[in-house]
Amino acid sequence: MAITLTRTVQRIETYPAMEAPEGETTYPTLMVVYNDSFDDPDDEQLPVTATKVIHFNKGDDVSGEDQLVQTIATAIWAE
Repeated sequence: MAITLTRTVQRIETYPAMEAPEGETTYPTLMVVYNDSFDDPDDEQLPVTATKVIHFNKGDDVSGEDQLVQTIATAIWAE
């Protein structure tokens, strides 16, 4: 019995930088919704899908995320 995890991006939302007091800099943020599907071909109750939401800010490490997430993060946080 080996359960496998398949993670897919359901959606990605970007939010603009918030208005900040003078002299303070803010950056856009990123929200990623993943669908995690757990499956075992020998288990009749699987697959099961769970939703996971992750929020990212400029400076967060997105190197382990889906390539699309990395591409969007790079684009919105480019200087």
